Amino acid sequence: MRPLTKWIVRFYKVAELSYVFKNHSQYDECIESLKETSKDKENQQYLCESSMQVYDFDCIVKKIYPHKQPSSYDSLIIDENKKIVYCIEFKNQLPSQIKNANIQKKLTNGKEVLDNICVKGNVQKKDYQFIYCVVHKPVQNRYGNPLLDREIKFELKAYSGNCFDSIVTNDINFFKNEFRKEFSKEGCK
Repeated sequence: MRPLTKWIVRFYKVAELSYVFKNHSQYDECIESLKETSKDKENQQYLCESSMQVYDFDCIVKKIYPHKQPSSYDSLIIDENKKIVYCIEFKNQLPSQIKNANIQKKLTNGKEVLDNICVKGNVQKKDYQFIYCVVHKPVQNRYGNPLLDREIKFELKAYSGNCFDSIVTNDINFFKNEFRKEFSKEGCK
């Protein structure tokens, strides 16, 4: 390989998503605990009690768009070992109280911002699995059917496989259990 070709290959090397975030000083202020990103500021309540460090995606969006921010999700967890990006929206509401259009807008606008960050950072999105999680208050399942709890809510099914590889809409108890399985070193209490 000629020297110029080697330089071009090295220059255009694909970046990891976490590298892009860690090496841009504008995002330094956007590292927060999962607990803080789960906070319902209006009611001063936390949905998750984890000290795990995540990216406050709302903060990132405000840094990129200081005057008028598009809708976005709350947290971004990047697992470089498994190449999974968790985009998490916390809602301190029952599913029946959550507006579908609001959740859909957060999904599409947030993904567009994240896609732009990937393009600018030379990150190959195809190398990652993107999972959109909507975490809400628990509701009693009057039918006792756990399969009902696993259904994709908020009319998001059309976005599964299209915008995101997977979409999970479930209550905080489900999230806590799955979180412990996925990140055993750092539980969500």
